[in-house]
Formats: sequence, C-alpha cells, structure tokens
Amino acid sequence: MIPMRSSGHSSLLGITLERGRMAVVWLRRAGGRVQVRKALETALSLDPVTNEPELVGREIRNRLSEAGIRENRCVICVPLKWALTLRTDLPELSEEDIASFLNVQAERAFPFAPEDLSVSVSRYRAPGGAGGATVAAIPLNRLTVLQRAFKAAKLRPLSITLGITSLRETDASSREGAVTLLVGEDGVDLAVSVGGGIAALRSLGEAIAPDREEEDANADTVARQMRITLGQLPQDLANTVRTVRIFGPAHLAEPLAAGLESAASRLRMTVEIGNTTAGVQSSEPDALRRISPGALGAATQRLLGRASDFEFLPPRSSRFKQMTGRVSSRATRWLATAAAALVLALVVAFLYQHVRLSRLESEWKAIEPRVKEIAAVQEKVRQFRPWFDDSARSLTIARCLTEAFPEDGTVWAKTVEIKELPDSGKITVSCSGKAQSNREWLRMLERLRETNGVEDLRFQQVRGENPLQFTLSFRWNTGEANGD
Repeated sequence: MIPMRSSGHSSLLGITLERGRMAVVWLRRAGGRVQVRKALETALSLDPVTNEPELVGREIRNRLSEAGIRENRCVICVPLKWALTLRTDLPELSEEDIASFLNVQAERAFPFAPEDLSVSVSRYRAPGGAGGATVAAIPLNRLTVLQRAFKAAKLRPLSITLGITSLRETDASSREGAVTLLVGEDGVDLAVSVGGGIAALRSLGEAIAPDREEEDANADTVARQMRITLGQLPQDLANTVRTVRIFGPAHLAEPLAAGLESAASRLRMTVEIGNTTAGVQSSEPDALRRISPGALGAATQRLLGRASDFEFLPPRSSRFKQMTGRVSSRATRWLATAAAALVLALVVAFLYQHVRLSRLESEWKAIEPRVKEIAAVQEKVRQFRPWFDDSARSLTIARCLTEAFPEDGTVWAKTVEIKELPDSGKITVSCSGKAQSNREWLRMLERLRETNGVEDLRFQQVRGENPLQFTLSFRWNTGEANGD
C-alpha cells in the first residue's frame, strides 16, 4: 500500500470483533513500510454490546496484557451485519444539496430516527459519468456501548469502520471494478468496489453452510448471491467488474476460490486470493498467517494516512476548544447573564404557578359537589352494567405484537391493520414489514405464535433475503388473551 500522507502516529492496534472472538494486530510504521509487532486472536466470553461495558473492557485489557500488547490507540472493525445499507443514484446537484438528498433517502429507508444513527457515505462514479452513493448506518446505542467498553479497557479508538471496505484496491487510474469477499468462520462479507467507491455491501453469514463437507454448496451460494448483487447495479456499472478477490484464512479462502472459478468465468471475471501482507514486515512469519485481513487493512490505512470508505466514530470536541471556552471572559459574562436570567425566570414562573394554583383551587371548590354527584352516577353504572367494557382491544393487540418484535431493530413493521368482522365479532390482524435476516424473522414468528390470544397465524407473503419482506395475519381471541 502506498501512503498518501502520514497519520502522525508511529504505531496503533487494528481490532476486529466477530461473534465471540477478537482479532488484534499491533503495527508500527517505519518510513513508508509497516511492521507487525504482535498478532493475537482470542475468544471473548462476554459480548461487547449486550454485557456490562466495564466487564467487557476488563476482559479485553486482560487479553491484551497477557499477549504483551501495550499500545492504547486502535482502529475498530465492527461486523458488517451491524450496518444498514442503502444504494442510490445521485442527481445533478450541488454538494450541499447532495448531502441533504442523502439524508432524506436515509431517513426514508432506515427504521431509525436520524439522530439515533451514525451515518457514513461512500460515493462512486459510473463510466458514463453518472454518480452514485452507498449509505451505511449503525445505531448509535451500539457504538456508545462499544466506546464505553474500550474506554474501560484503557484503549483510545481513532476510528470505527468496516473491515471489508479497507481491502479494496485504491488505484484511482483503474477503471475496472472488483468484488471483494472476506471469508470467516461465521460466513462471508461481500463488497463491490467501482468508480472510486463502494457500490454494494452485503453480509452472507446465514447463507454459508458451516460444515466443511459442503464447500461446493458454499461456493454455489456465494456465486448466486454475487450474481444477485451485481444484477441490482446499473448495467454499465456491473460491466466494469472484472475481478473477484477473496481474503481470509487459507483453509477457507482457497476452497471458495476454487469453487467460484466456473461461475466467475461465465461472468467473464477472474478469481484471485487477496494478499494484505504484501510489503508488511514481521519478525515472526507465522504471525502473518494469523492476522485478520480486516484488522490489518484498516490499521494500515489509518497508520499511513489514508481515509476509510466508511467512518462511524461519533465526533467529539477537542480539549483545546474546551479549555479556551473555560477561560474566555466573554463566555463567563454570558454564562453569568444567562444564570441571572434563569433565576429571574424561575421566580416569575413560581409566582405564576402559585397564582394559577390558587385560582384552580377556587374553581375546584365551586364544582366539587357536582363532580361527586357524577362520580356516584358512574359508580352505579359500573355496578348495574356488568357487561360494560372499558378495555382498549386495539392497544392490547398492538402491545402484544410489539413485544413479539426484537428490541434491536432487526425486524420492523411497516403497516398494521386491525379489522373486526361485523357478523361474527371476530378480530383479524394483518402486519407487513421487513427483517434483516430469515433467522430473526423466524424468532419473531415463534414469539408471536406463543402469545396468548393469537390464533390461526398465517404467512400471506414472504420474499427477498436481505432485507426479507413479509406479510402475515392472525385471528385475535380476546378471551384467551385475558386468560378466560
């Protein structure tokens, strides 16, 4: 890799987090080259997102200390399945208008409020000159918990990114695109790089068979998903993709490369094993084979001063600005004036509240006899009309349906319709929405099937894979829901 400019740091860590595992590489910059000091791959007993950040940080620090790693600056590569992605064509607008356009597209496509997401954009340009962009977003609550865990581990994250996007070729003069595959124990991540940016991102974790005896089936699945992804791109853009580069452990990458040869040749593409250790020096040759490609690529990019395609680290104010704000006399006078105005406003509000409460108490004393009379009448109505129903069935149904959906937003509803049949008095409920994976959708269906009051659960429509679109319906039994 050729650096564009120095990052100002002589060494840092590249850390990749996957399901139950952490891969770490400690790099040092020597001129224009990179040296590997240590590499570590270890299991984590605690989940960095769901467990207490302090406990997770302590475990990470213990693993690093046992390996003799003392560096605290790091680049974090989060799993691709954390990210929500969107590809869109860019109209001919000014830079400010394009930013607003992308914000609107993200707000429409993602099931989160804009302020609850960390959004990053990679832009590219088609051979004909048309522009496009891939928008990736990660929920801020996950990033906040992750930052707390790494702070507890006494680490200082300089970047939070996606490991697979650091593996693409960055030669600006090349007009050819490429498919990058990052294969691991849990599945395969796919990225399509064209026109100087990323045009598609997909996580194929659940599409890969875990058994080593099914390597041919794995290659067929990856080839099919690759064709689907390229088919979703504009034709002139897909025609520029000529190479498939596979990164990962040799025992996983080489069989997958062999299995993809036939499918790639039909698409007029070549398959090659990617190499992230070219130009990387190490005193332990065996350590190079243990290095996570994503961690090495992301850390090298940062160390040599190259910007990441996607950056999700929330911004923070510098210490210099904080110090200048504290010693500024103008700011001090402004704060004193604001504090005096706040005290005056509180006094006025208190007096107004006192006058208002006094007036309301007088009005209450005037209407209190009539209120007691009406309350007595209502009590008699409840006593002599046992069939009186003050429940809100629609809200009860909505609550039960909401509790069946996962809290992390991997399955979300688009429309919910509740109908009561006029002749039979039965209630039918239909719901349509989307899910990031088939597994999360099936878990939601199982929880809904076990909910009291849900009967005759049917699937009206299921299509797509990522995201999966579905429509279901069921009949609501009020008596069963109430435990009758």
